[in-house]
Amino acid sequence: MKRRRRTRHLRNVILSLSAVGLFLLCAVMFYDGLLDPALSNGAEPEHTVSVPDSESTAPSLTISSAAPVSQEESEPVSETASEPVVSAAPPAVSSSAPAVSSEAPPASSQPVPVSSQPQSEPAPPESTPPVSVPENDPYPALYVSKPDYVPHEAGDKVVYLTFDDGPSNLTIPVLDVLDRYGIKATFFVVGKTSEEDKEALRETVERGHTLAVHTYTHDYASIYASPEAYLSDFSRIRNLIYDTTGVEPTIYRYAGGSVNGYNKGTARSIVTEMNRRGYTYYDWNVDSGDAQHGATAESIYRNVIDQTSRYEKAIVLMHNSGAKKDTLDQLPRIIEKLQSMGYRFAALDATVEPINFRLPD
Repeated sequence: MKRRRRTRHLRNVILSLSAVGLFLLCAVMFYDGLLDPALSNGAEPEHTVSVPDSESTAPSLTISSAAPVSQEESEPVSETASEPVVSAAPPAVSSSAPAVSSEAPPASSQPVPVSSQPQSEPAPPESTPPVSVPENDPYPALYVSKPDYVPHEAGDKVVYLTFDDGPSNLTIPVLDVLDRYGIKATFFVVGKTSEEDKEALRETVERGHTLAVHTYTHDYASIYASPEAYLSDFSRIRNLIYDTTGVEPTIYRYAGGSVNGYNKGTARSIVTEMNRRGYTYYDWNVDSGDAQHGATAESIYRNVIDQTSRYEKAIVLMHNSGAKKDTLDQLPRIIEKLQSMGYRFAALDATVEPINFRLPD
């Protein structure tokens, strides 16, 4: 009898100790996850990318390969029919071969009804000083101050019209339409250097719009070969904008969007290096489709209206090359319809939290 009670007591002790051990193991695993978020999020260790000087060998620049955090992420849609594209699906990591699609990512909810009266932009916060420039940096001019984002207020229906690939002979007519409605837009420009093109750049600034970097060459294979190659191209278009207008651009858009068929191996390192220098990039959640083969005036209008209606905050992709007359012709109709739907219009600046595509792993 005593032996049976002793055995039962020993078994209870063993069970109690096992329960305590299991609890401690779970606790250690739980706190490990909390105390090491970089590992749990799949962050990768830093690696070194050297940026060569044209005349001498510059010291290597250490950049992180971790992806930037974005409040609003969506899969990219096609920028042009002839350029690399990726599928437009609900938010997910995209690393497959590009496929043509004109659909925008689906909205998570219906827009909240608001007054059609435009709301004033909040005052931008003070800028954070740029990071110190490393000694012998081959691009010491490529550093800007980065302000904090101004949060988007729920119920504020705002459209950011953006125009890629200008300037062109259609830039001034586009500016005239925008002036007619008293709205501002954003122009992501390329390396065009004729006197007419430079005058269009100056006119864009004088009329109060945002002038931003797209790319100098728009040569995908070249600019996305490495962070060094991207910086070289970026420096050329930055210098053209600054020398022509006196404006120091602080925002930019990648050719083909931040995710495309040419930069899957370099996107993270390029983005990280540009973030380190203080620049902010913008993708889009509404594609006018004006660069797609077979686009018509009606398809451009319908794409913008239908896709914008899914969002309170819409960044609209359009183009301003000389061939995009349908975009120009539909602009008044698009503006008037969106105004009737209660949207206001604004230009992007570095205080606007960007919409970015999810970077490939």
